[in-house]
Amino acid sequence: MNTPRWRFPIIYFLLPILIWGGSTFFALGDEERGTARDGPSRYGEAQEETEPIQLQKIVVTPGRFTMDDGTAARISLSKQEIERIPLVDNDIMRAGHIFPGVVAADYSARFSVRGGEKEDISVRLDGMELYNPYHLQDFGGAVSLIGLGLIQRAELLLGGFPAEYGEKMSGVFDITSKAINAEKVSANFGLDLINATAMLEGPLTDKGGWLLSARRGYIDVILALMDIDEMYNPQYADVYGKLTYQLTDADTLTLNGLYGWDKNRIRVDDVDNNLDSLYHNATVWAKWRHELGATHWTDVYVFGGSAQQDRTTEKADFDNRDFRFLGTKAELTANLLEQHTFRSGISWRWLAAQYDYDVQERQAGIDIYKPIRVDFDDSGNEFKAFLQDEWQLHPKLALNVGGRYAFQDYRETGIQRYEIGPRVALALQATDALVFRGALGIYHQPIHLMGMPVEDGMSTVGRAEQATHYILGSEYSPADNFLVQVEGYYNRFANLAGRIREFGRQNQVFSSPESGNAIGVNLFATHAFSERGTWSLGYAYGIAEEVAGGKTIFRQHDRRHALSLSSSHQLSQTWHLYVSWRFHTGEPRTPLTHSEVRLPDGTLACDRQFGETHSERLPAYHSLDFRITKRSPYRRWQLTWYFQILNLYNHTNVDQYAFSEVRDEDTGPVIGCAIEEEPQLPILPTLGVTVTF
Repeated sequence: MNTPRWRFPIIYFLLPILIWGGSTFFALGDEERGTARDGPSRYGEAQEETEPIQLQKIVVTPGRFTMDDGTAARISLSKQEIERIPLVDNDIMRAGHIFPGVVAADYSARFSVRGGEKEDISVRLDGMELYNPYHLQDFGGAVSLIGLGLIQRAELLLGGFPAEYGEKMSGVFDITSKAINAEKVSANFGLDLINATAMLEGPLTDKGGWLLSARRGYIDVILALMDIDEMYNPQYADVYGKLTYQLTDADTLTLNGLYGWDKNRIRVDDVDNNLDSLYHNATVWAKWRHELGATHWTDVYVFGGSAQQDRTTEKADFDNRDFRFLGTKAELTANLLEQHTFRSGISWRWLAAQYDYDVQERQAGIDIYKPIRVDFDDSGNEFKAFLQDEWQLHPKLALNVGGRYAFQDYRETGIQRYEIGPRVALALQATDALVFRGALGIYHQPIHLMGMPVEDGMSTVGRAEQATHYILGSEYSPADNFLVQVEGYYNRFANLAGRIREFGRQNQVFSSPESGNAIGVNLFATHAFSERGTWSLGYAYGIAEEVAGGKTIFRQHDRRHALSLSSSHQLSQTWHLYVSWRFHTGEPRTPLTHSEVRLPDGTLACDRQFGETHSERLPAYHSLDFRITKRSPYRRWQLTWYFQILNLYNHTNVDQYAFSEVRDEDTGPVIGCAIEEEPQLPILPTLGVTVTF
C-alpha cells in the first residue's frame, strides 16, 4: 500500500495528546500487592511465578536486563522505578528503550536490537508469545497493548538467550503480569487525556483470584475538538483478564485473555491517502502447573486466538488479513543432583491465514505505480521442541547448553521443512567481583502463515530467517553499589525475507536483502553513590550491514554511537527526581531529489527520485529529560503527582526527510516541489496525578 502522506502530520497531533496535560488515576481498595518474592500466596499465585532454584548467583545468559519488582538483581528496574522515568505514556515497551544496544524512535513503542529489525523481537506475556501487541498500527505502533498497571516484572534479552526462547532471532521481551490481590474485591479507575482505564480484582472462593482490566483510548474525541482541516479518527481499546485457581496443593490453573481493537479513519485533501482501517487481535490461554516436588514442575498450556486487519484507501487499494490459530504446549523444569536445572518443552500450533492484498505501490517518478496482487488462503501445522540444561560444573563455572527444533508442514514443495538451532553459554566467576560470560547460538525465525511478506508478492512459505550470535562479555562489581558490564557481539543474518521500507512519504522500493551482519560493543555502568542517589551510563557502538541486490549497504537500524546518562535522586522520603540525557548518531537514509516538470496541459508535477540506498545519514539526536515525583500519604488514601519535560531544551531532532508538494493555498494546483524535514518530539511537558484509596 502506498506509504501514507498523513502519517507524520497526524503524529504531530497524536503525541502532544499522548503527553501534554495532566492524567488522574484513582484506585479504590488496597494498594497494589508485592510480587511473588514478597512471600507465598494462599491462592497459588506465588507458585505460578516460581523460578528454578539457582545453585549459585551466576547468571549464564549474557545480554539480559531485568525489570523486576522486588528483585535483588543489580541491572534492574522495578515497576516503581519505571514509573519515575520520563517516558511517553509510561509505556512498558518504551522502558526497554533506555538500555544500550536498543534502537528506537520517539514515535513508536516498538524497537530493534543489535542490527535486527523491529519484527525480530519476541514479546511474551505469562509464557505466551503475542502477535503484534501494539495499538495505532497505522502510525507505527505508538502504544503497546499491555498497560503498565498490569505488569509485575519484565526481562529484556538482547542476544545469546537460551533454547527455551524461540520464534524470533534478535531479542526477547518477557513480561509477567501482576499478582492478583485476592484478599478482597478492589477496583482501580484511571483517567487521562487519551485513556480511560478500569481494573477490578478479588478472590475466587478461598482457592483463587481474578482480575479484569479494560482500557479505551479517546484520541478521536480530542481531535474532534481541535480546529484542523483534515479529519482523523483513530480509536483503540483493549481488555485483559486473568483467573487463578488452586485445584489441589500441587496443581494450579491459570486462565488469561487479551484482546485489542483499533479503528481508524483518515480524510485529507489527497484522496490517494485517505484510509479506513479496522484491527482485531485476541489471544486466550490456559496454564496448568503441576508440582512434582519443591524443585520439579510441569506447565501445560492450551491456547487459541485470531487477528483481523482490514485496510482500504479511497484509491481502491486494500490490504485485508484474517488469521486464526490454536495449539498446546508442555514444559518441564527439574533441578537434578543439585547441579542441573533442566528444562524441556514441546508445542504444536495450527494456523489458518487469508490474505486479500491489492495495492498500487508508488515508484520513483511521476505517477508511476507497480501493482501487487496476492490472494492467499491456506492452513497448516507447526511443531517445536527445545531441550536445555544449566549445569553448575564448578562453584565458579556454569554452562547452559541446549537446542531448538522447528517444523512447518506448509512450506512450499522442495524446501526443507525443519531447522535445528544449537545454543551454548558459559559463565566463569574469576573472582568475587568479576564474571566472564560468553554465548554462541543459531536462532531461527520462521516465516509463518501470520507473517508472510505479501507486500513483495510472496504467496508461498520458504525457509526460516536465521541469525548466528557470538557474544563475549564481562561484569565487574567490587561492591553491591557499583557495577560495570561490557559485552561485545557479532551477529550474522541469513535467509532474510522482505524488502526495505522506510515510513513516511518516501514511498521507496528496494530489492530484498539476502544476508547481513552486525558487530558492536555495549557498555553499562551504575553506581549508588549514596542511600538516596544513583547514576548510570550506557554506551553502544555498532555497525549493521546487509547484502541487497548484490550490493552491501547499511541496515535500516544501523546506529554507530549511542550514549545515555541518567541520575536518580530521592530528595526526601516523598520527593524523587530523575534526570537523563540521550544522544545517538544518525541512522542511514537514502537521499531524495525532487524536480519540477511541466506537463502538456500546463500543470506542474514533481518528479521524485532516490539516490544511492542508505548512502547518507540523519543528523545526530540528543534530548534532555527530567521528571519529579511527589508522594503524599494520608490516613486512608495517598496522593502522587509528577511533572516531567521531554526534550527540555527543545532540540529539533529529525526523524526523516520526505517529499512534499507545495500547493496554492494548500488545496489548489501544485506550484512547487520541496524536500522537508519530519521532526521528532518537540519540548513536551506532562503533569500527572494519582489518587489511591
